[in-house]
Amino acid sequence: MDEHTTDDEQGTEENKPAAPIGMGALIGIGAGIGLVFGVLLENVALGLAAGAGLGTVAGAVLEANRRHH
Repeated sequence: MDEHTTDDEQGTEENKPAAPIGMGALIGIGAGIGLVFGVLLENVALGLAAGAGLGTVAGAVLEANRRHH
């Protein structure tokens, strides 16, 4: 490292900002939304499963997008 170069100028991976919301939170939010739709459609189990699945997919997309930039 040059004496005039700082760690910020090198663009290290460890200085990336944290994700605004975590994967676990997205799964929980998705399950909660799925629960509401499950109650409305009178199929709570399907709503929970679908909501948690959509939350997992949303979390994976956000995480991949965060790592890409």
